[in-house]
Amino acid sequence: MKAFSIACEQVGRVLGALAADELACSFKKHKDFLTIASWTVETALGSGGLDLSGPERIACARRGSLFFGLAPDFLEPVRAERLADWANAIERAIGEELTKLVFTPARRIGEEATIIHAADEIFQDAASAANLLYGRRRLLSLISPHSLLGFELTVVMPNVQRIDVVDARGMAPESLSSALSFGDALVATPTLWRYMIREGLSAPDNAMGVIFGETMPPELAIEMRKAGFGAMRELYGSTETGLIGWRDSPTETFVLFDHWRREGDDLARHLPGGGERVIAPMDLLNWDGERGFRLAGRRDGAIQIGAVNIFPDAVADTIRQYQKVSNCSIRVDRSLDGVNRLIAHIVLIDGISPNDSVAQEIDGWCRDNLRPQERPRIYNFEQTLR
Repeated sequence: MKAFSIACEQVGRVLGALAADELACSFKKHKDFLTIASWTVETALGSGGLDLSGPERIACARRGSLFFGLAPDFLEPVRAERLADWANAIERAIGEELTKLVFTPARRIGEEATIIHAADEIFQDAASAANLLYGRRRLLSLISPHSLLGFELTVVMPNVQRIDVVDARGMAPESLSSALSFGDALVATPTLWRYMIREGLSAPDNAMGVIFGETMPPELAIEMRKAGFGAMRELYGSTETGLIGWRDSPTETFVLFDHWRREGDDLARHLPGGGERVIAPMDLLNWDGERGFRLAGRRDGAIQIGAVNIFPDAVADTIRQYQKVSNCSIRVDRSLDGVNRLIAHIVLIDGISPNDSVAQEIDGWCRDNLRPQERPRIYNFEQTLR
């Protein structure tokens, strides 16, 4: 298809987010949230900016090229000092034609996986979401633009509506409250919503809260309405399937977007060019008629923490690799504020006694080998595992 317009600044935001993810996944080089949020097209690739080494530069360039459906070595001949140099080259290429986009889902540790989506299906998803947000004046975003739903909601959808996007990832709650105006929409995951509301976020009349990535608990919806968000839209989908459904309240069922229909326990997608494709959703669905459904748990055993899929068994496998650990199991605990957290139950090898020093060593191992959302919040040392 002929490319829908994606501006250089938007490409640059995506490239920055992809670079941060690539550095974390492939080089165990984690950047803090505010640092990543500060990266713009003017950010240097080298010293004073992303601080990329030679191998890191190659890997990040390759990741960015592949995301936009280009050859892996597309950016290799580009003489680049800033993110803008990469972004300009990609903007020109996809301005001529964009047929696919490639996403990397939150995956099991050590697993390499990419999901390819046709560009016209990405546009189809974004146009459906745009209908739900019709009349919004601006979109403010607290989410990264490199995931599939992040890209659809914060890059393509605003372009469809021709509204401005404000990257609010670097804003404190007080600053964000001041920035919100009548008719704005703010998009965030429930984890981020929970934090911002707790820190005093407030909204003017007719502001909308947009939620995705984790199940929205009713108590959080109540707090959001108290904070001034009179309208809400919760969206459901995944990297593997795209955008599937929506609802206005956690007490309601999700409703399929028009380009989906029920096919037994699965779903059939009406394709933009005609025809259908049957897919199995990532969650089990309890149906209410032919178009309404509720979520009944993941098919693959994943849980969501901060809109990231976490596989407890894989986390336990990683901790078992530490030299002083004999065995490990992971329990998922849901705290009073609705947040999932991981609790590690650890059996040490013979001759090693549990103490603060050993706990700190294991926590250091987890920091080096697990993503932030995968790290246990509590370590319990046991004689045996039940």
